[in-house]
Amino acid sequence: MNTSEFLQWLRLYRHDLMNDLQIIQGYATMGKYDKSNEKINQLTERLKDERLLQALNADQFAYWLLTLSLAEKQLEVTYDIDVEQSNLSSVDQQMKTDSENIIERLFKHINEYEIKPIHIVVSGHNSILLSFEIALKKDQHEIFMNDLTFNGKLQDKTSENESLKLMIEYIN
Repeated sequence: MNTSEFLQWLRLYRHDLMNDLQIIQGYATMGKYDKSNEKINQLTERLKDERLLQALNADQFAYWLLTLSLAEKQLEVTYDIDVEQSNLSSVDQQMKTDSENIIERLFKHINEYEIKPIHIVVSGHNSILLSFEIALKKDQHEIFMNDLTFNGKLQDKTSENESLKLMIEYIN
């Protein structure tokens, strides 16, 4: 990441954070303390998730995920980190490349698909699992999967009515 990219990311991040703080302040000013506390809890949870993501020592993947969730507002991207290992540097580039391929594939067909939330989970103990849960109509699942390749091993693909779940395994 060069200085210009970092500064762009930082501007987006600060803008997003300021929006959240202004909403909290607005609720508090109106005396809606339950809403204010709910928003504080959501922000605290997001900051905790960001700290866990940054502790993975997978800088390229972390930067990609944080940038995606800030910049691509047409995608509702959420993520969870549930990993015992704290050094994923050996699979960092693979995770980033696979993730980029999945999202690029979505963007190619964004007008055809009714894309709703995307939830990404990094989990595992001996090996690392990168899971994508994408809200797509069932008839779009196979079309989306066509020609999609992975650096990691596609461990599982679950296709439900409105959800496609991919699990990619990496040996760290």
